[in-house]
Amino acid sequence: MTLISRQMISQIGWVTGSYGAAQALRLFTNVVLARILAPQLFGIMVIVNTFRTGVELLSDIGIGQNIVSNRKGAEPDFFNTAWTIQIIRGLLLFALALLVANPLAQFYDSNELSEIVPIIAAVFLLTGFQSPSRYILQKRQAVKTIAIFDMSMAAASAIVHIALALYSPTIWALVAGLIIATGISTTTSFFLIDFRMHRITINRDHIRAIISFGKWVFASSIVFFLAMNFDRLYFAKEVPFAILGIYGIARTFSDMIGALVQRVGNMLIFPKVAAFAKDRSELRPAIAGLRLKALTAAACGLSLVVALSDLIILLLYDDRYIAAAFMLPILMAGAWFSILSTMGEAFMLGIGKSVHSAQANFGKLLWLVTGVPLALIYSGFAAALCVIAVADLFRYLSLAVSQWKEGLSFLKQDIALLGLFVLLVIVWRLIFTQLGIVADFDAWMAYGSIVNA
Repeated sequence: MTLISRQMISQIGWVTGSYGAAQALRLFTNVVLARILAPQLFGIMVIVNTFRTGVELLSDIGIGQNIVSNRKGAEPDFFNTAWTIQIIRGLLLFALALLVANPLAQFYDSNELSEIVPIIAAVFLLTGFQSPSRYILQKRQAVKTIAIFDMSMAAASAIVHIALALYSPTIWALVAGLIIATGISTTTSFFLIDFRMHRITINRDHIRAIISFGKWVFASSIVFFLAMNFDRLYFAKEVPFAILGIYGIARTFSDMIGALVQRVGNMLIFPKVAAFAKDRSELRPAIAGLRLKALTAAACGLSLVVALSDLIILLLYDDRYIAAAFMLPILMAGAWFSILSTMGEAFMLGIGKSVHSAQANFGKLLWLVTGVPLALIYSGFAAALCVIAVADLFRYLSLAVSQWKEGLSFLKQDIALLGLFVLLVIVWRLIFTQLGIVADFDAWMAYGSIVNA
């Protein structure tokens, strides 16, 4: 079995193409909403979305990963048992959201949250009932179907959010948009496979298998959430909502890169590695060439984006969001370590070593918890951004050690790719500065005056 084939090249095309189209729609939506709504509204939604994502991840036992990795995952008894567990989880999360709404509002000193969170709780019910069909298609490697579904949902979300914002340019447009878009996604998910296959099922053997696999996914999800969102949670308490909203926009852009690689990893690398039928010793040679090509292309593309990232903000957003032009290049440069880490996690998950993901994210979390508050207090927001940008380096180092122990080390390849990435960023930036396309260093620093004051 080889991991490099025409079929996989086609799959990569569908994954990256659909992701690009969906992100373009989300970007268009974000830009339109930013011109209609005030920055502080995005700051409030940063807290709401972080809370929502956190609650979901903190109760994650790897339903999707179970279906993909288990040999019986596509059998109705197994995926319906997983679906039943997911429904119960959704009901519990709904109740939890209702209970914590007031304490959350008091902690962040925002009365609006006490009204928003109970309404947002409906999202947990909707996602709880969402069909496991997506994971079944992922197991079957039906990439094209998933890609079309994702693009369709992105288009529906864009239409809903923009229409609501035009009708009511308040925080409730964002809240209602999230609920309606989730409802559309949940309803449509039942038609990805034969909807008649869904039924409430409890199979004790399958429950044991799900929990056994999911215990490390659960631990990893807790640490992953904290590692990915500590900055948002901390800034929400320490900086004004307007600054938080601007930072959220910059993070949205930088997260797109890592999310794309994670999508490729989850949709292609993880299932391929999990299905690798030959001896483990043959796995590294089978993936080394594809990995080098993919990361070389990523280094070329990301370096260009880093060099132009402040210009992107200036072109798309008005002066209220100019500070994001200072934040984005810093965050985007750090995305390189996120790419390497996400690739490593996909390999380790594919060989059934999910514990290493938890360990790696714990290293990142420890760095953030220690570094971000100290940087913000003693050196300001810019220093805190730099701490955040290099956080995935610590995640990568942990995974690199784990990969070495499993005979899947690519350290030399990664050092060479890092050198290429840094060189390309410098070259691109010098060229664009000389051409007058982007600002020089002093002008770029001036963009951050609002957060450095």
